Amino acid sequence: MSSDAERSASALYDTPRHVEGPEGCHFYHATDLPGIGSVPGDWDLRATVGDYLGNVPFAGKRVLDIGSASGFLSFEAERRGGEVVSYDLSPTDRWDAVPHSGVDLGSVDGMMREHLDSINRAYWLSHRLNGSRARLARGTVYAIPDAVGPVDVAIFGAILLHLRDPFRALHSGLRLTRETVVVTDLLPGRYRWLRHVGRYLGAPMFFVPRSTRKERFDTWWIIPPETVCEMLRVLGFEDLRVAYHLHPFRGSPRLTYTVVGRRTGPASDRI
Repeated sequence: MSSDAERSASALYDTPRHVEGPEGCHFYHATDLPGIGSVPGDWDLRATVGDYLGNVPFAGKRVLDIGSASGFLSFEAERRGGEVVSYDLSPTDRWDAVPHSGVDLGSVDGMMREHLDSINRAYWLSHRLNGSRARLARGTVYAIPDAVGPVDVAIFGAILLHLRDPFRALHSGLRLTRETVVVTDLLPGRYRWLRHVGRYLGAPMFFVPRSTRKERFDTWWIIPPETVCEMLRVLGFEDLRVAYHLHPFRGSPRLTYTVVGRRTGPASDRI
């Protein structure tokens, strides 16, 4: 690697953070840590992660895990033979909070920075105990740096629903993606009918925020899989398959879907 490239990589990737134990960590996914054992998380994908990731092969592939959180999917892709770049929100970029009238978003920002720090601690603890070689870059999902370089596989694991502009986030990551994209998202109970009739509705998105529920600031959309498929087609991924599966979230099974797309057309580098 040239000195210029080394300096670029040094600026792009976080320096590993030494975290001694799980205290002060928040695990988005339950995980088994060497020397510690089972650690609970919001989601438990340990028995079903292959379905969640679309059963895509990662061996010998360069993988970009977008919205990596505490790193479960990153470390799983690495365990399956991938060279992984994790990407998550930086401490200087704001969470896409719903701007409810009368809500102090400054306090929301502070709370989310603390929450993201606890997730980052969990990432680096898992990284150390797993002997991981994954690298972590942080910034906004809407402008993933060109310096990340080309990747073979991009993973969007249940993050589109939390973004004000999910299409822009897909575009940001997929302009770097040469082969395959994996998008997994949720179909909550009252939207399960979309599994059967979504294809007849075109490409809708359902707006989640409600003026009567100002405490809900972290979710924007229910996005049917047919809509995700159309977004991917626009971005040059026309070879698509969709699968549905159940995964435990805080002890209750949740219906999710995974769209796997293969690149069939050229990427657009204009965001």
